[in-house]
Amino acid sequence: MRVLNEEPMQTLHLFVVPEDQWPRKSDYPSIALATIAFLCIFAILGISVFSKAPENEVSFTISVPTFRLPAVSKTLKTTVTATGKGRRPATIAGGMITFYNGAIYSQIIPVGTILKGSDGVAVITTQQAVIPPAAQTTPPTYGHTNVLAQATIAGEGGNIVAGDINMACCASSVIAQNPYSFTGGTNARDFTFLTSQDMSKTISPLLPTLQSSVLSNLPAPQLNPSCSTKSTSEPAVGKETKTARVAIVETCSAMTYSVPLVVHTISTYTHRFGKGTLTHIEFFQVDTRKGAVVLYVTGRWMPFERKVQNAGK
Repeated sequence: MRVLNEEPMQTLHLFVVPEDQWPRKSDYPSIALATIAFLCIFAILGISVFSKAPENEVSFTISVPTFRLPAVSKTLKTTVTATGKGRRPATIAGGMITFYNGAIYSQIIPVGTILKGSDGVAVITTQQAVIPPAAQTTPPTYGHTNVLAQATIAGEGGNIVAGDINMACCASSVIAQNPYSFTGGTNARDFTFLTSQDMSKTISPLLPTLQSSVLSNLPAPQLNPSCSTKSTSEPAVGKETKTARVAIVETCSAMTYSVPLVVHTISTYTHRFGKGTLTHIEFFQVDTRKGAVVLYVTGRWMPFERKVQNAGK
């Protein structure tokens, strides 16, 4: 009996695809689009590998110390027109009365004694007069004393001239005279004076330009600038005048920092990026601290290694 070598059996798998799931002509465009998209992605990857290294936008903050700039001042002079309105009342003239005593005993003239001059203007004493007796000389020397007096009417009419009063009065052997003119009597009148509003109205519009001019004399950069204004006038506020000369003194100061130090600090900071160049540098103040300023720095970082590779190509 002959034994036959039997080969191992193989299993075949058949998949039945319904006719309605076969690829249709309408599916061919989708396959083409997918192929094109794949080729575009491949091209982009190729360009990324072989193209020049891009510049990187970088930003960071640094802190540098600050110091105060010396204060700068500027003076502006101008004229102010006074607009204050006032009225001065009439004032009373005053002067001195001399009493002479021819008696051999002292005499007292009470305060409030009224005396009338040759021009009809009366004055009244404001002090008690104690007149010493006449001296026993040949001829006898009158005793005398001086007291203050004032006119009984207000105004310029009370300014009597010297000797206007020369009369016997008040007691036996007593004569009253005014050896000097009475002064100080003025009539009531309206007047103009300088007010604080006059000063403010004139000064306020000038301050912005003046302050800007002073700050321009301070070197940049300027941090937290501050200014103060001091003004003086001649005549002073409240004094009678039609115009006044005003001096405005503006004083400004500020904090600052060293720009070369900023550049050095930025250069030191970029060491952490490796070897390269930082260009298009800009920096802005973002905060101030006690004795320091915080700056926000932006720029474009170009690594040296990528530039060398690209140069070789």
